[in-house]
Amino acid sequence: MQIALVEDDSAQAELLHSWLKEAGHDCHLFPNGKAFIYDAKRHTFDLIILDWMLPDTTGPDLLKWVRENIDWEIPVLFTTGRDSEQDL
Repeated sequence: MQIALVEDDSAQAELLHSWLKEAGHDCHLFPNGKAFIYDAKRHTFDLIILDWMLPDTTGPDLLKWVRENIDWEIPVLFTTGRDSEQDL
Protein backbone atom coordinates (compact mmCIF):
# COMPACT_ATOMS: atom_id res chain seq x y z
CA MET A 1 0.00 0.00 0.00
CA GLN A 2 1.26 3.50 -0.90
CA ILE A 3 0.72 5.75 2.12
CA ALA A 4 1.24 9.51 2.38
CA LEU A 5 2.06 10.59 5.92
CA VAL A 6 1.71 14.36 6.38
CA GLU A 7 3.11 15.12 9.84
CA ASP A 8 5.27 18.04 10.98
CA ASP A 9 6.37 16.50 14.30
CA SER A 10 9.52 14.60 13.29
CA ALA A 11 9.42 12.19 16.25
CA GLN A 12 5.78 11.31 15.59
CA ALA A 13 6.44 11.00 11.85
CA GLU A 14 9.40 8.66 12.34
CA LEU A 15 7.44 6.45 14.75
CA LEU A 16 4.45 6.13 12.41
CA HIS A 17 6.77 5.66 9.42
CA SER A 18 8.61 2.80 11.11
CA TRP A 19 5.35 1.05 12.08
CA LEU A 20 4.00 1.33 8.54
CA LYS A 21 7.27 0.09 7.00
CA GLU A 22 7.33 -2.88 9.41
CA ALA A 23 3.80 -3.71 8.27
CA GLY A 24 5.03 -3.84 4.67
CA HIS A 25 3.70 -0.53 3.39
CA ASP A 26 5.51 2.05 1.24
CA CYS A 27 5.25 5.21 3.32
CA HIS A 28 6.13 8.70 2.03
CA LEU A 29 6.77 11.37 4.68
CA PHE A 30 5.76 15.00 4.16
CA PRO A 31 6.54 17.68 6.80
CA ASN A 32 3.96 20.16 5.50
CA GLY A 33 1.07 20.63 3.10
CA LYS A 34 3.16 22.25 0.37
CA ALA A 35 5.48 19.24 0.10
CA PHE A 36 2.51 16.87 0.01
CA ILE A 37 0.69 18.87 -2.70
CA TYR A 38 3.82 18.94 -4.86
CA ASP A 39 4.15 15.15 -4.70
CA ALA A 40 0.41 14.39 -4.87
CA LYS A 41 0.30 16.00 -8.31
CA ARG A 42 2.82 13.40 -9.52
CA HIS A 43 2.04 10.24 -7.52
CA THR A 44 -0.99 8.36 -6.28
CA PHE A 45 -1.56 7.08 -2.78
CA ASP A 46 -3.85 4.42 -1.34
CA LEU A 47 -4.18 6.21 2.01
CA ILE A 48 -3.35 9.61 3.50
CA ILE A 49 -2.51 9.95 7.18
CA LEU A 50 -2.92 13.63 7.88
CA ASP A 51 -2.00 15.73 10.90
CA TRP A 52 -4.76 18.12 11.96
CA MET A 53 -2.38 21.08 12.39
CA LEU A 54 0.51 21.71 10.01
CA PRO A 55 2.93 24.64 9.83
CA ASP A 56 1.58 25.95 6.52
CA THR A 57 -2.06 24.81 6.53
CA THR A 58 -4.59 22.75 8.45
CA GLY A 59 -5.45 19.12 7.88
CA PRO A 60 -9.06 19.93 6.98
CA ASP A 61 -7.91 22.53 4.43
CA LEU A 62 -5.47 20.05 2.92
CA LEU A 63 -8.20 17.42 2.74
CA LYS A 64 -10.42 19.95 0.94
CA TRP A 65 -7.61 20.54 -1.58
CA VAL A 66 -7.28 16.78 -2.16
CA ARG A 67 -11.01 16.37 -2.75
CA GLU A 68 -11.17 19.35 -5.13
CA ASN A 69 -7.95 18.80 -7.10
CA ILE A 70 -7.15 15.12 -7.14
CA ASP A 71 -9.62 12.88 -8.89
CA TRP A 72 -9.56 10.04 -6.41
CA GLU A 73 -11.66 9.07 -3.46
CA ILE A 74 -8.81 8.24 -1.16
CA PRO A 75 -9.31 7.24 2.47
CA VAL A 76 -7.90 9.70 5.02
CA LEU A 77 -6.98 9.17 8.66
CA PHE A 78 -6.47 12.23 10.85
CA THR A 79 -3.96 12.38 13.68
CA THR A 80 -4.10 15.07 16.32
CA GLY A 81 -3.11 15.92 19.82
CA ARG A 82 -6.33 17.89 20.18
CA ASP A 83 -8.84 16.34 22.52
CA SER A 84 -11.62 18.81 23.17
CA GLU A 85 -15.22 17.78 22.56
CA GLN A 86 -15.53 20.42 19.82
CA ASP A 87 -12.50 19.04 17.94
CA LEU A 88 -13.84 15.51 18.02
